Amino acid sequence: MELVAQGNWVGYQTVFYHEKTGAFGEDIHAVIDYSNLEIDTEGLAAYLDFGYAVFGHTAVKHVKFLLPNQALYSDGKQLKVLDQTDTISQKLAQRSHEDDVMQLIQQRVNTWANSFPENILIPTSGGFDSRLMNVLLDDKSRIHAYTYGTSFNQGASRESVYAGLLAERLGTTWQRIPLGKFNGYMDDWFDQFGPAVGASGTYHIEFYAKIRNLENQAKLGLLSGIIGDAWAGAVHVPEIRSAREYRTLGYTHGMRADSQRAMNIDYTGLAEQQFDRMKTDLQHPEFRIITAMRTKMMLLQYLIAVPSRMGFPGYSPFVEEDVALAMLNLPQDRKQDRAWQRDFFRKQGLLFEEEKHNYTYQNSLNYYSLLHEELAPLDVNLLREVMQVDYLEWINQKIQHIGRKERLFQTLMHTPKVKGVLKLFGAKNELLAAYFAYITIKPIEALLLKRNASITKA
Repeated sequence: MELVAQGNWVGYQTVFYHEKTGAFGEDIHAVIDYSNLEIDTEGLAAYLDFGYAVFGHTAVKHVKFLLPNQALYSDGKQLKVLDQTDTISQKLAQRSHEDDVMQLIQQRVNTWANSFPENILIPTSGGFDSRLMNVLLDDKSRIHAYTYGTSFNQGASRESVYAGLLAERLGTTWQRIPLGKFNGYMDDWFDQFGPAVGASGTYHIEFYAKIRNLENQAKLGLLSGIIGDAWAGAVHVPEIRSAREYRTLGYTHGMRADSQRAMNIDYTGLAEQQFDRMKTDLQHPEFRIITAMRTKMMLLQYLIAVPSRMGFPGYSPFVEEDVALAMLNLPQDRKQDRAWQRDFFRKQGLLFEEEKHNYTYQNSLNYYSLLHEELAPLDVNLLREVMQVDYLEWINQKIQHIGRKERLFQTLMHTPKVKGVLKLFGAKNELLAAYFAYITIKPIEALLLKRNASITKA
């Protein structure tokens, strides 16, 4: 049999395959046999809880994806998946020095930038990763930096304030993009990601659509800081001692549905297969970080995939194995609170965190969108085939009836200091929980609609 595909070391640019038809590729739609589609209940339950496909399974029976260190072979008719030895733990024993690491990242960034003549778009949140991309790019005149704020007053958002300061001090071109009407892009999201990822990143479609208009459709290369924080020292993953604990590796801050309320299907067996293979390696803290990123990569890669599809081919040095390992292998005390990067930015006069600036941490973007866009209800009659009706109706009721009392509660829940107090007293934001469930389930609705249309057409 011939090797036809290899799982990326961290799961970037996922390869899907169909066990029966032999189809494979990065486009899940080209792999799904819609006219003969069946639902994988365990895969669907896992998808609901995580907000994206995990553990090598999808919501579609026989449609799976390659995990890191898996290889796909074909004889032209049948596919065979083989697990390969994961050597990443052995590479975590080597020590690195921060000067060498910074030089390596700078070399990769500029080698990529010099490979094409166009200007460079840097989505700049003001955080350390995008800040580093702006600093390390040698030719600052090529930078076109853009930012979106997450607060009601988006210009007062911490992201906007820090990004503006960065551009001012580096002398680069920068602009803030107002967002708030991104739920209308859910069909575009499904066209790109199918049932593999919940529609939690549609705001990036609005973001890049507006940038494309501002740039008069010009082609720009996109430089991303995706997952740099994980390797730099910002991410800590607690010990994993069981398959149930392993399931928590890829959770995404509530941007998901509730599989127990929706289906009540136990998918622990899917996690057990992965946990049993790597439970010894999971004793290593850095390996746990890698495993968390491998699990989340199905979701996180949209940060590059969305702009790439919209005419901004993307790159991040942090998805490269040697760069990630060099960062993970830094001394523990230098990674603590990202001290090595803080010292670097301090020397550059760019450690805004030690300066006094007025901004807000408020994150109201999703609630803002609910106030400015009316969502079509989930199709209960269609989805009842795979999910509980009462859960679907609860979601519809929550997102469609935002009265005065709810608006007052949301105002309090989106006031940073008040929010913390409310949570101490057990307050839960059911409106956002319903919204996150909605955007997770919406691609499954689209999947079933496409199946039905395919069967009718046939």
